[in-house]
Amino acid sequence: MAAATEVKKDEKKKVAKPKTPKTGEEKKVAKKATATTPSKDAKATDTKKVKKTKKLKRLRLRHGRLYARAIFTGFKRGQRNQHPNTSLLAIEKCNTKEDARFYVGKRCVFLYKAKTKELKPHSKRKSRLRAIWGKVTRPHGSSGSVRAKFHRNLPAIYMGRKVRIMLYPSNI
Repeated sequence: MAAATEVKKDEKKKVAKPKTPKTGEEKKVAKKATATTPSKDAKATDTKKVKKTKKLKRLRLRHGRLYARAIFTGFKRGQRNQHPNTSLLAIEKCNTKEDARFYVGKRCVFLYKAKTKELKPHSKRKSRLRAIWGKVTRPHGSSGSVRAKFHRNLPAIYMGRKVRIMLYPSNI
């Protein structure tokens, strides 16, 4: 037992070896290594920031769209004459005449922003947003386009702009 206690005393008395002095280049490399490796605390704060942003994104869920998107492609026309009282709309993901028949009778609206703010009926705030309402009248061609009549004719400058086709009145 005496031998065992002597070994334990020797282990306690062990002294750390003196470090060899580093050259200038070795010191620079050592500094860079310590500077580039982030501490555990920094990693923890980074993950906390990521978790917080993920939570915020979950809270801001958007509601579903209650309209179909369409593009105002032009006016009904013959070979030479165009008829601006009937607008042609290409509906997104509507590729056949049968698909286009679903939208017949639905209300459509073209939204745009004007220069001046105006008070709208049933609203307390003035707004620059204006709307031209219309109705889908019939399919046009065999590739899912439809014809629509608006309360005021759409200006030709708005060709290529988006139109909303509301999903009411419903026939289902």
